Amino acid sequence: MKPDSAYHLSRIQAEGWNAARSIPASQLAELNDNQIDLLNPYSKGSARSRWNVGFKSALECSQR
Repeated sequence: MKPDSAYHLSRIQAEGWNAARSIPASQLAELNDNQIDLLNPYSKGSARSRWNVGFKSALECSQR
């Protein structure tokens, strides 16, 4: 599987979602963008972007 395949990137996005969901809501609300960047295990490229998309999607859902 290529690292940038659609399936692989969707799994990375899910990792970001799961990472956000594993943090207690009280702590999640206090995170800023720099702190979120430090949590991202991917250093560059589309993988880093997709992880952020997943994490921020989970943030939006938790704020509703």
